[in-house]
Amino acid sequence: MRITIATCKKFPDLTPSDAILAEALRARGVEVSSAPWNGAFAPFGDADLVLIRTTWDYFDVVDEFSAWIDRLEKTTPVLNPPDILHWNMTKAYLFELAERSAPVPPLIRVARDADAVAGAMDTLGLEEAIVKPLAGGTASGLSRVRRDDGEGLARAAAKLNGDGLVQAFLPEIATIGETSMVFLGGEFSHAVVKMPKSGDIRVQEEHGGTSRALTPPAWAIAEARDILAMCPGKTAYGRVDAIVYKDRMSLMEVELVEPELFFAYCPEGAVRLAGILAG
Repeated sequence: MRITIATCKKFPDLTPSDAILAEALRARGVEVSSAPWNGAFAPFGDADLVLIRTTWDYFDVVDEFSAWIDRLEKTTPVLNPPDILHWNMTKAYLFELAERSAPVPPLIRVARDADAVAGAMDTLGLEEAIVKPLAGGTASGLSRVRRDDGEGLARAAAKLNGDGLVQAFLPEIATIGETSMVFLGGEFSHAVVKMPKSGDIRVQEEHGGTSRALTPPAWAIAEARDILAMCPGKTAYGRVDAIVYKDRMSLMEVELVEPELFFAYCPEGAVRLAGILAG
């Protein structure tokens, strides 16, 4: 079996986490290679399976990436499945999950316009909010704004790459952190909690955030599993990101396209996913 792991020109190499997965696959006799999605197509067309991993520039060219997925679907099996990838490429899916009673903090879609951002904050009754692109990742284009800061609203709108979201700001992101629960084949595997550096709200390591392994409470795992079941189809891998309070949680994202899976904290998870992929 030949599996090609999709990366991107901006980040062409496997992450340490994906390298652990690649070794677990090779231990099962799988031939593993990697190639940037926005490079030559041959490494993907010649594979038995394409695994979407670090395509971490797709949100800048969503239409182009979507067209590549469509082309790929005609030649090679891909995971996660294309219908799930298309559904999860922009944060519009959060509205659908909210309609299905997922615990999504209040949010409104807005145009790339300061007045639109201000109007959304008024509608939601917010003095402070998060503004982020509809298509984005790694906190790109994200801003924390106050309603009475006109210049800040203008800067936040200017940072968007198109339509965006205005959402309630949750200060607990800096005190509780964001818990990432990893699911493999629909079943819970492991989790980490991500904390921003002092004075920041961005939990990603490239912004100074830190992560550590933890075991979430059983009720949070069950709720995350229910949220994953609301998504349109079965997933080989997925990550549910949430702020987990003592008796409830607030959903931040469901990552089904190219999430970091944190196998460095749980190498057994890589073995489980390798088993799912290799059959």
